Amino acid sequence: MKMQKLLLVIGMAGMIALSAQPADAKDTLKVGMDPLFEPFSFQTPDGRLTGFDFEISSALCEAIDVTCDIQAIPYDGAMTALQSGQIDALINTYAMTKERLEKFTMVGPYIRPTFRLIVPKDSSIDGTEASLKGKAIGIEKGASAIIQYTADTYARFATIQPYEQINDAILDLNSGRIDAVFGDENQLFYAYAKKQPGAFKMVGESVRDPKYFGEGQGFMLRKGDDKWAAKLQTALETIVKNGKYDEISRKYFERSILGE
Repeated sequence: MKMQKLLLVIGMAGMIALSAQPADAKDTLKVGMDPLFEPFSFQTPDGRLTGFDFEISSALCEAIDVTCDIQAIPYDGAMTALQSGQIDALINTYAMTKERLEKFTMVGPYIRPTFRLIVPKDSSIDGTEASLKGKAIGIEKGASAIIQYTADTYARFATIQPYEQINDAILDLNSGRIDAVFGDENQLFYAYAKKQPGAFKMVGESVRDPKYFGEGQGFMLRKGDDKWAAKLQTALETIVKNGKYDEISRKYFERSILGE
């Protein structure tokens, strides 16, 4: 009898413990992004993480009903955080290159970046060869695709001036040392043309050439992570279809940066 009572108590305790678990417990997607990469991921003055990638990540989680754990991880530590399992995905404009596709599972593209010229507001440069002939164009020296593209196009009639950082090129543009800057349209538009419309303007055609710039940027996961790859693909398709992607994109860039 005592043994039966003991078993009954143990059984009831187990039921209580089981019932204490959330009935709708969700999976948690752990996402990493650089907190110093405005407008894609950055911190507000009060320390909150925000930006295009932050809002897209939140929308993805909502679309597939999972909890989002979005972590601020400096770029230098991103790969280690992913490979160690600290995070499940990097959502931070990683190009879907051949080399990355061999080492990681990638989902996307969720951005198809374009490249364009930015000039001073009062510049006569309109992006044509005639208007750029003999001019100096600044680029970021670490961007190999941009280096190759400008060498094959603008270098025939203009001087290409490399800089350590794109902001250094903008400073020289502002002071008149160079005549234009060529780079990622999303970054140039948000950081300069949108924030300082009286100082800068975008000119010429938007360039999207897979030969130089690949097919786009995607979500990076550990190699073979089929679970989150499938879920994120579904989530991306959902937010594109329901208009949430377009809403977030236009908030930051006044256009869809996924393209057609």
